[in-house]
Amino acid sequence: MHGIRCYRYLARSGSVEKAAQALAAEWGTALGAGYDGVSYEQGGIDAAFYAHLLHLGTAQGAAAEDPELLGATGRQMLADWATALGAPDEVLMGRAGLPVRQIADWIARRHGDLAKRVVVLFCREADTYVRDADSQRRERVRDELSDVLERRRPRVVIAHSLGSVVAYETLWHRPVELDVLITLGSPLGLPGAIRDRLSLGPGNEGRIGQRPPGVRRWVNVADIGDVVAIPRDLPAVFPGIDSHYEVSLGVVASHKATRYLAVPEVAAELASLR
Repeated sequence: MHGIRCYRYLARSGSVEKAAQALAAEWGTALGAGYDGVSYEQGGIDAAFYAHLLHLGTAQGAAAEDPELLGATGRQMLADWATALGAPDEVLMGRAGLPVRQIADWIARRHGDLAKRVVVLFCREADTYVRDADSQRRERVRDELSDVLERRRPRVVIAHSLGSVVAYETLWHRPVELDVLITLGSPLGLPGAIRDRLSLGPGNEGRIGQRPPGVRRWVNVADIGDVVAIPRDLPAVFPGIDSHYEVSLGVVASHKATRYLAVPEVAAELASLR
């Protein structure tokens, strides 16, 4: 289950099916031996592709990274993010007016321009998903994963970034039997911006933080410098996690899905199922 900035797979391939195939091939290569170029039936991987459902058709290229173009709830999400990252009061002053340029610039000064771009892009796509708990858009995104789960009946779901939010919600709304759920660079525990906007379906609201029903084991991996995986110690607020690994992917690649997939901890978890 992919994260942000994946619409480009569709733009290159021309169809959702081909985009999913390209993503699965890339992730398979990152996972290494036994997955690269191997069909699902032979133990390979499949992908649930949903980027087109969150694509607003606006703000391309550099404009997509402009915090001023975020909507009201996206600006609030950015402020929540800066708070979690430790922004001082003077940066958040006038929070009601959400001085997004000032907040984004603080993130750049503290964590670098790449981190700022990642956070702004995340706020754009994540806010589109979580803005309305009952939106058709949100339900259709969950449907994409549900369709793959029903069709393929996998043993493992690997979910990166925003995809971990989608996967977590989907596995509550429509439980399936899984050996393991692996979340990578997950923002699930971010106060306000994500955790407080999660939708687990009727009767499940009070179960946020628990392991989804049907999932036998939940593994989380967070890079020590990943500004999206906030808070990094996710088990502190999601006690349903069985194993948590902190890794170092390097400054430039601290949120990159393929780098997360290539860490020994992921390989070991998958190898244990063979």
